[in-house]
Amino acid sequence: MKDRHGVKAVHTKSGDISADAFVLCLGVFSPLLVEKLGMSLPVYPVKGYSVTVAADDLPISPTLGGVDEENLLAYCPMDKRLRLTATAEISGYSTNHKPSDFSVMLTKARELFGDRLGASAIDYWAGLRPMTPTGLPIIDRAPVDNLFINTGHGHMGWTMSNGCARMVADMIGQKPLAHSNEGMRYGK
Repeated sequence: MKDRHGVKAVHTKSGDISADAFVLCLGVFSPLLVEKLGMSLPVYPVKGYSVTVAADDLPISPTLGGVDEENLLAYCPMDKRLRLTATAEISGYSTNHKPSDFSVMLTKARELFGDRLGASAIDYWAGLRPMTPTGLPIIDRAPVDNLFINTGHGHMGWTMSNGCARMVADMIGQKPLAHSNEGMRYGK
């Protein structure tokens, strides 16, 4: 809900929540919400694909995450599992997928980790990454009073989350930014 002074409250299924300041950080859904406020955001859904396999299937499982730059394959050990990702596409808001969507990724992963990769099971997953045309997130005050924007981090969301949250907290607290938001401003 908005009045002439900015956002008054957020309507949820549990009732309205009012506050002095609000942060928009809804990933790919951010543009859909701000349309109701007369704003637009250049944040687009990019479908990212990943698989999770048992580390026990591998002759040697990595203990640190990494990226095989030649094959554009990223991997991350997660306890007794290994998560891999390589593919992304612009395809709207659908997260539908089928095993054949992962064939190139699995071929490259087996070249890197051995043919037993996924021998016991493969968990397939597709999710939406909020991307901007520049690849940089939008971290700024909105043109609506008391609304701040922290969205569009794409595949770097986890990596950038703490720093971007700090920037927004500093904006809300009217403190100088520790890092410039040049190139990440709304409407720039």
